[in-house]
Amino acid sequence: MSQSYFRDSRKLLKKVDEFSNFKLQRRDDLLIIFTEGVKEKNNKLFEDLVFTAKYVQGLMKVMKTGQENSEVKSLEHVKNDLTKNMEKIIDQIRQIISDTSQSDKDYINKTFLQMNADAFRNLNDLLYDLDWTKKYLNDLKRS
Repeated sequence: MSQSYFRDSRKLLKKVDEFSNFKLQRRDDLLIIFTEGVKEKNNKLFEDLVFTAKYVQGLMKVMKTGQENSEVKSLEHVKNDLTKNMEKIIDQIRQIISDTSQSDKDYINKTFLQMNADAFRNLNDLLYDLDWTKKYLNDLKRS
């Protein structure tokens, strides 16, 4: 992550938003994650987070397809993998925000990491945005 905009969370957010054709759903929340994620000590964790988010989005698509298509086998394995990776995502988010302000930590915990339907929906929206982040980073590597 040596490009200059990786040190500038607002610039990274702008680039990802443009890349997604302005489909991001949780821009302000993503900015909190980006602000902590672009810090040098968090670079690897941030890369792991966006990779895991993209992977989880793929698992969710398989789950949806599997429920609609009886030919999809081993949904139990996919469910277990999804559960394990959702726990991993939550842990990664907690690690990334560990040095942020207490109010940001409280907000992220309440908005995304609680065990309730609203937080799960919000987390899915954030994962969608992190998936776009991974697609953007992949595109940068290819060009």
